[in-house]
Amino acid sequence: MKKKYCLLGFIVCAFYACLEDKGNDVYRGLNDVTIGNIENRTVEQFAHLQITPEITVSDGNFNPENYTYLWHMYVTYGSTNPRTSDTLSFEKDLDVEVTSIPGDYSLILEVKDKDTGIQYMPARRTQITVVNSYSKGMMALSNVNGEANMTFVNVVGSVVEDAYQKVNGEIAGKNPTGVRYVSGMLAAAEKMVVIMTDDERGGVVVKPLDMSYVMDFKDMFYFQPEVVKPQSFGTHSITAFEYVNNNGILYRRGNGESGYPKYGVAVKGDYEKIAPFDFFYSLVNYRAYFYDQGKERFISMKCPLQYDEIITLPDDLTGEFNPNSVGMQMVWGGLFGNEFSMSSGRAVMVDDLGEHYMLSFEVGKDKDDNPQFSPKKKIKLSHPGGKEAHTFTTSQKANFLYYGYAGKIASVSFDTGNLLMEYEVGGGNVDYIECDQIGNTNQMWVGVSDGSGAKNSGSIVVLEMSTDGSLKEVARYKNVCGKVVDFEYKK
Repeated sequence: MKKKYCLLGFIVCAFYACLEDKGNDVYRGLNDVTIGNIENRTVEQFAHLQITPEITVSDGNFNPENYTYLWHMYVTYGSTNPRTSDTLSFEKDLDVEVTSIPGDYSLILEVKDKDTGIQYMPARRTQITVVNSYSKGMMALSNVNGEANMTFVNVVGSVVEDAYQKVNGEIAGKNPTGVRYVSGMLAAAEKMVVIMTDDERGGVVVKPLDMSYVMDFKDMFYFQPEVVKPQSFGTHSITAFEYVNNNGILYRRGNGESGYPKYGVAVKGDYEKIAPFDFFYSLVNYRAYFYDQGKERFISMKCPLQYDEIITLPDDLTGEFNPNSVGMQMVWGGLFGNEFSMSSGRAVMVDDLGEHYMLSFEVGKDKDDNPQFSPKKKIKLSHPGGKEAHTFTTSQKANFLYYGYAGKIASVSFDTGNLLMEYEVGGGNVDYIECDQIGNTNQMWVGVSDGSGAKNSGSIVVLEMSTDGSLKEVARYKNVCGKVVDFEYKK
């Protein structure tokens, strides 16, 4: 028995002696490795991506020489097999030129212990968004001496002036009216940017990634209307249909086809001229709501798979105004909320005396799939600059109306009509304001200029909106445009 105990004691001593000889190697194999400081980020194509990860071990004695490193990146919505990914570096600290095409990627760092072969990775994968000059950001369309001029500010703040002209060697058209990024959620059709102009071309269709010309907008119809004047666009939820409001008349196209399918005949219904604003559209309720400038009333459209037709609202609607007989012209409006539930309607109307009124309402459908329209408020905009205001906007939350006049922006509550604040923008007259509804929903974009429309007479100001309606400047791009007529965020 004593011999057995002696043998056991010898084995234990020998084991600890081995541990002392190997130093910390065995313990290191049992240590937990934590990898941090690898956050999601956006980087421009051909710029350097630099990341210094924070790597710690449970005993606090991290030695970078004891590990190997592998950085690789793959398309987020493509293959998830690491063998098909791009290898970026074998160094602990990443410092590489990003040559990947613009898009969303997953970035992975693999750390392997040289002795044990144990592999470690961060708790979550990092998302890297690669952008170029035109791939993601805010488009500003301005009037420069009567010509359409595009300025692009991407998500990392890089500015490209004369964006369309630099790529195509010509202007997009004369008398610019608006710009839209047209992209159906499940559409097979090519995504497109439409630069709208009030001329014989009706504007141009361009490729979103590089702003290259595709066709005149007048060529987007099977049967070209007498007047080609696109004013707004709408997509029918996740189905393969999309609409254009051309000179107050709706046209539909099927975007389930590849390429650039054309718009067909006009949508039928009892209406005269739809207001030139983005569709009052509820993705959840499969309903579109519009304002008929001709008959000065709200109307609706049910969007089934096979046909569309404008219908009138029920006659028994009650509230602070009659949506079937508003009796004013709409100068601004839309549905607001998140991307999948836009049910809060907001509008600004002007009467025959030039007075502005704020309208708020809710839309939806009942259990029988009939349209629901609930008028909430009708408030006269009687504050300073209210009658002179020429540009309006609101955030997704739709709590405040912002309006621009002279060199100021005012904020008014949709609930009470109270003036909350006036903000002096500086740098000239306020030409156009718009809240970012997609990129950063707490931001407002403002175009200011001296009003001349001359080249580089305008600037773009980015303001941050607070929950109390106040504004704070966060960025200013000086003398990069003319007189801004529209903004549009492009994903």
